[in-house]
Amino acid sequence: MTVLRAFIRTLTRAIPPVLLALAGLSAPATAGDTADVQVLGFSEDGAYFAFEQYGIQDGSGFPYSEIFVLNVAQDSWVKPSPFRRRDQIDDGDGYDPGALLSKTRAENRSAAQSLLQSIDIAGKGLTAGHNPRTELSSNPHRMVVAPRDFFNAKADAVELSLSEYPLPSGECASYGAKTKGFRLTMTYQGNTRVLNEDANLPESRRCPLGYRIERIVTHFPANAPPVYAVLIQMDSHGFEGPDRRFLAITGKL
Repeated sequence: MTVLRAFIRTLTRAIPPVLLALAGLSAPATAGDTADVQVLGFSEDGAYFAFEQYGIQDGSGFPYSEIFVLNVAQDSWVKPSPFRRRDQIDDGDGYDPGALLSKTRAENRSAAQSLLQSIDIAGKGLTAGHNPRTELSSNPHRMVVAPRDFFNAKADAVELSLSEYPLPSGECASYGAKTKGFRLTMTYQGNTRVLNEDANLPESRRCPLGYRIERIVTHFPANAPPVYAVLIQMDSHGFEGPDRRFLAITGKL
């Protein structure tokens, strides 16, 4: 571990989040951290959906894991979700980020396990479309997919369309961060509906700068209407550059 990294860690233990974001504004345009995501899937009946985002925090080098469980029809968290864990690391005996992250994730999954089991999260769902940031040839704001495996991919296609717009937010605006909100629509079976349209920004988004449609997961339960979860990847201010996190929007097709 470098001396600079250790110094940054010491700072991030004490500096309030708003000042960390301020530091990001004046820092060079370097990379922050991009969370990985694991889709835990739907319950058998499609009533619930869960996913985890995890990684190594920029600046501090601390491993983190966040598990979100959603009521699909209400598009809202199921308490006590989200389960958030970030472990402060003493690297006096060495620093193995892979091992540390695995430990953090395992302990956070243990904390969430009772809820995941009680609502029968069963890994159900098809990743019908996936557009990671590394995909340079596709449109990050539009996705057209077949919602399930069938021969005629043009029948009953799902089209997602995202637009961004300036939306100032509290402390972020006070130091000049150009935050954005987004509008997301879905067209399916001839009907277009608005899935999200921000009028204000939740504090949990941490000064969002931009969005992309990252994936859509669908599930067709045997005895219930089909459901979906759209994962949106969001850029927000971080200590060493933009941090990238995920949010989910769920509902019935």
